[in-house]
Amino acid sequence: MRVALTGGAGYIGCKLSEQLLNHDYEVVCIDWLKHGIQPVLHLIDRKNFHLHKVDICDPIVDKLIDQVEAVIHLAGIVGFPACDKEPELAHRVNIEGTKRIIDASKNKPFIYASTGSVFGKLNKACNEECEAIPTSTYGVHKLTGEKYLKGKDAVILRPATAFGVSSVLRIDLLVNYLTFKAVTEGKIILFEKHFKRTFLSVNDLARSFRWALEKYDVMKGQIWNVGDIRLNCTKLDIANIIKNKVDCELIINDEVSHDKDSRDYFVDYSKIKNIGFEATETLEDGIENLIKVYEAK
Repeated sequence: MRVALTGGAGYIGCKLSEQLLNHDYEVVCIDWLKHGIQPVLHLIDRKNFHLHKVDICDPIVDKLIDQVEAVIHLAGIVGFPACDKEPELAHRVNIEGTKRIIDASKNKPFIYASTGSVFGKLNKACNEECEAIPTSTYGVHKLTGEKYLKGKDAVILRPATAFGVSSVLRIDLLVNYLTFKAVTEGKIILFEKHFKRTFLSVNDLARSFRWALEKYDVMKGQIWNVGDIRLNCTKLDIANIIKNKVDCELIINDEVSHDKDSRDYFVDYSKIKNIGFEATETLEDGIENLIKVYEAK
């Protein structure tokens, strides 16, 4: 199968590109290469990998998608800090670009990367039926994409927050960031220590998109939380795991509200577990690998 993958050279995308190739898919990678070509350089000599340096708002996207059988849409300005830093760019890419990709895909199988951030701050375990009340621009953008897909046969995935090592090393993600601070500065300053969060390794997250493609007939037309109940934890839980592996100081700051996204929730993953998806990597696995990378820098 020939698959268009937007954002295929990003943090998750470079992992997914490789996974798809390893499972005999042909990959049309559409990415503006913000991080350069390095994340997918090792894939360039794979005959079924086709790299296109293209902004998803460019009309040429329509022609590229015409040539494929399915679409996975990862591309976007990700996270509330990036969206708040460049709001006009974020709106253009996340709203206008997403609409272009959806419109160009017509009736092709379509898998959309939404986010658990659409839940905002809910004091209960969130399943797919819970009302989405995003509190950040990023969450609003992703929910808008979901609304564009209403009534279509798309698979909408709401992933947990990713963590772990990738060719694009995102230090801004919570687990990655706290581990980085512990290794490089010898201390972790923790805000909102009891906020509940949910996580999934970048490898398992990439696998979930390939998995949705393979189970498309079962999953189409629905929203799916993507993660594993075993990786629901508080921010303090994460800090303590890191502290057990790195000699560092843990400083608790209860005076400052820090997370503009207001994510404070556990997520119910029973729906996707019931059709066979579970995490294969733990927080400990990911943190140990991050420590190796940060100690080597």
